[in-house]
Amino acid sequence: MLFIEQPLAHADLNALARLTRISSIPIGADEGIHSLADIEAHERCGAGGVSLKLIKLGGMSAAVEAAQLCQRLGLSINIAAKIAESSIASAAAIHLACAAPAVDWGVSLTHFYLAEDIARNPLAIGDGAVALPAGPGLGIEVDEAQVERFKLSTSALPG
Repeated sequence: MLFIEQPLAHADLNALARLTRISSIPIGADEGIHSLADIEAHERCGAGGVSLKLIKLGGMSAAVEAAQLCQRLGLSINIAAKIAESSIASAAAIHLACAAPAVDWGVSLTHFYLAEDIARNPLAIGDGAVALPAGPGLGIEVDEAQVERFKLSTSALPG
């Protein structure tokens, strides 16, 4: 087993410190990682690594900086997506994984859970691997017809 992800409430750093002292399996922090300070706090409590998410860290630059900090602190990294993101978000996560100094705990993508994607050619996963998309930007072409199809009008929203 590589690690156990977030076995405790994310804000209970005292419990994390107690658990990491007795666990032979590295503990990975996820829900509590929103900044460099969060990474440092979890490292001080003995976390073996963290899950980095673009949406929680505020974008690519901040996430690359977080990955570099993890390397300096000796923390393992998992690049993770939120549940059921499109191929667009997954492509961004793949770019982050390629920019990070190391991704010891892998890349967790979720676009393949979608029944339909808004990418013209959704990212393909084969044998547990996905390639860095080629092309401008993230390498993903948005299917504008799909976007239009899934668009909600504000009158359709509750409240």
